[in-house]
Amino acid sequence: MLDSEIRLLELCSGKRLGVREILSILGGSRTSSMRLIRELERVGALELTRFPKGRGRPKKIVALSPLGRAMLDKMRLVNEMMIKMNASDIRNAVEQLRLRNRIVDSGVDPYERFIEMNEIALNVRNSAEPGTGT
Repeated sequence: MLDSEIRLLELCSGKRLGVREILSILGGSRTSSMRLIRELERVGALELTRFPKGRGRPKKIVALSPLGRAMLDKMRLVNEMMIKMNASDIRNAVEQLRLRNRIVDSGVDPYERFIEMNEIALNVRNSAEPGTGT
């Protein structure tokens, strides 16, 4: 949800757009986009103003409030700090867990095995360094 909020706030931080323009740019479900616009207006991040355009209903212009600008900056920071995972990362984590469970089921402590493997890797590295070998 954070991505859609950031995207909406970024849209409203540029040129002044109408609600219909924003909905067409965002795409997806118009209902959920309108719900997000209303929620951000309710908390004071967005300001909706009516702009007469001649005949018919006045156009609703959506603008970012000062609070909205501060929220956008903070949300960008939070979004950068978030850990992003894709399906491949999840499959790798599941496979690592499966291998760990096999080690535990065989009666070996995974931490001890890690220390053992780390010592082997250090010995291999040290033996390959120039001036330390045989």
